[in-house]
Amino acid sequence: MTTATTVEPVYRLIGAKIEQTRRALGWTQHDLACRCGLTRASIANIELGRQRMMLHTIEDVAIAFQTTPKFFLRGIWL
Repeated sequence: MTTATTVEPVYRLIGAKIEQTRRALGWTQHDLACRCGLTRASIANIELGRQRMMLHTIEDVAIAFQTTPKFFLRGIWL
């Protein structure tokens, strides 16, 4: 059972990939938020793994990066 303060590994890993990609492009959290229709605070929480992402949100982020959701999900599960 997880609590509100527990960070689930899958969300931490996806968030880290999102942050790494964003930084590689030289984008701020605000830049990414504007490109995918989220708030800067949501991007910050996603990158830290504190906010769960629905599949359509992963797709929105992938589209903003001109990639696919598979890019962010690859390697997450063994």
